[in-house]
Amino acid sequence: MLSAADAWQRLRDLSVPDHYVQGLSSVEFTTAAQAGLGASRRVVQGKSLVLDETVTEWREGEGFTLRLHRGERGPIPPLRQHFFDYGLVEKDDRVFLHNRMRYEVGLGWLGRLLDVLLIRRVMQKQLRDVTLAQKLYYESGEPVTAAQLKSARGR
Repeated sequence: MLSAADAWQRLRDLSVPDHYVQGLSSVEFTTAAQAGLGASRRVVQGKSLVLDETVTEWREGEGFTLRLHRGERGPIPPLRQHFFDYGLVEKDDRVFLHNRMRYEVGLGWLGRLLDVLLIRRVMQKQLRDVTLAQKLYYESGEPVTAAQLKSARGR
């Protein structure tokens, strides 16, 4: 079990999402700052999906918010906004990851329908997988494999 200080040291390290986000093939900072408000990194998923992740809120010792976007083009369509909130919560002398994904879908009624039929499920699965793999990585210090994540999902 990690202390709150140890958990924060792991959480605030923006250089290692490829250790717990399945399919990331590279992580590169696009700003001089590697932590704190305004720090930004570019991640590549698979061979072609390139995404920028910029810190828009930093709560020292507690968590931060990343805006997911493609440079000036914004998030991946049909999303208008896309944020990932990473956080820590202490309860009964234990520390828990408390992550959340927030997004806004465009395209009017069609976007709302896509959200209900597909997007929401994809986002929930991604959030669950990232949080679970992140927990495994923080506890072991070792990159999480697809097989480890699959096994952990079944528990």
